[in-house]
Parts: sequence; C-alpha cells; structure tokens
Amino acid sequence: MESTVVLARAVDLDGLEAVYRTVHAADLHLTDHRHPSVGDRLRWTAEAPGFAAAVGYVGDELAGAMMGCPLPAGTLWWRDLASAGEPGVTTEWEGRTFALCEAFVLPGYQRHRLGIRMITELLLSRTEERVSMAVAESNTRVWGALQAMRFRHVGDLVPFPGWRSHRMLVRDLR
Repeated sequence: MESTVVLARAVDLDGLEAVYRTVHAADLHLTDHRHPSVGDRLRWTAEAPGFAAAVGYVGDELAGAMMGCPLPAGTLWWRDLASAGEPGVTTEWEGRTFALCEAFVLPGYQRHRLGIRMITELLLSRTEERVSMAVAESNTRVWGALQAMRFRHVGDLVPFPGWRSHRMLVRDLR
C-alpha cells in the first residue's frame, strides 16, 4: 500500500466529511455524530487558531486525517472531567496542550499503520508540551493503539450533552 501523509494548515472539509461519514457509517445515528454535526465540528477545528492537520492519502485517494489545535487558557476542553487523578491536568496556558480533535482513517486502510503515521508526523511538528484527545469508551481498538503510543488516561467526560462517555487521554510531547 503506497501512502502519503501531508501536514496541512488548510484542508478539504467536504472531502474529509465524506471520509468521516464512511468511517463512522454504522454509528451516524448516535448523538456523538449528529449534534453538533460532523461538518460543524470539522469546520470549528479547521477555523481554530493554530489549526494543524496530517492528511493521509493512498495513491490519490483521501484516506483519513488527524486534526487539532492548541488549547487556550480558559478552554472548555476539560469541563466536567471526572476521575482526574493528576493535580493540575486541566490547567492550561499558552503552549501547554495541542488538542487532537478529530482522528479517522477509512476502514480499508485501518490496521496498515496510516493512522499511526499521521498522528506521529503531526505530533512531531508540534511545539506544545503535551497532546490530549478524547476517545469513546467503546472504541477499544483505538484506545489500545494509543496506549502503545504512550497516551495515558487522565479521566472521563461527556464532550457534548447526549454523547457517550469518552476517555480523556494525554501524552507528553517533550
């Protein structure tokens, strides 16, 4: 499988929304994928100050993306975090945390390390102290892969009303 990862400051939102909908086709009925809409979430991330992405291609086919932005002081990212065992984990300052807001790979290219390559290249380009992301508790395959990449579980939260509980993960970048 010949694949390419491109670091980007701007992305094809319509193309990425189509990929996202394919990746999550079986779960699009869940509130997690409807409210706010996928398009809105992708757009909000892409319009955030400091936005960065790693976009994956297999041949000429758009196959997935990792998208995020730096967290500002006073962010709502950590609101309602339960089970935070690390003092100060929710405190933010400029340059502390890069939030990985969206991460997805087409099913036919999963388990071929494209997602690992995208996240690795994106994180190597970051200057923040750490990265954080939320993963649905039921997504055990991704959770296992992230543990192997040294992400640690710092607590749980429900990102938006009606969503499933998500594990909040952090990994040091320095």
